[in-house]
Amino acid sequence: MAYTGMRISEAIQLRWTDLNLATDTIQLADESGSARRTPQAARTLKGGEGRVLPLNAELKPVLAALARNPDGFVFHGPAGGRLNPDLVRQTLIQDVLEPLATRFPTPSGEIGFADGRLHSFRHFFASLCANNGIAQRVVMRWLGHKDSRMVEHYYHLHDDESRRQMQRIRLADESDPPGREPLP
Repeated sequence: MAYTGMRISEAIQLRWTDLNLATDTIQLADESGSARRTPQAARTLKGGEGRVLPLNAELKPVLAALARNPDGFVFHGPAGGRLNPDLVRQTLIQDVLEPLATRFPTPSGEIGFADGRLHSFRHFFASLCANNGIAQRVVMRWLGHKDSRMVEHYYHLHDDESRRQMQRIRLADESDPPGREPLP
């Protein structure tokens, strides 16, 4: 989820047929109106529309190394069964976030590990995109949003990156006379 911005429901429904390791893409299709799948197996995307995501180069070898289960789904529980999003959430909170929150306490009034959720990976992904200069329109497409206001909710530009981006702006080109100061 941190490498794709996918929701937990999308990640646990990911099938091997959604991955194209030759073209480095993930294709998520909304199947809510499809007669090809049974209602239990039909994938429903929150926006109601499918999307194609480029496959991150660091994620590709991880996916390629996973064992393929006959049911066609990429991710499974420890005993090989299907993942339950509520159980994944509960496990993340209990086994990861609570111990981290205890080990790294957060000052009063600030957000820390105790506030983390699976959806935090989606925020992390969007923030990572923002801090790497990826256009907001591209991130909107990857996340499956039609409205930029929702992406702005996820887009957390860090101060250091904001300063770095500001330094890229040049108001005067090199052909300006020497000694001429650009306007503030």
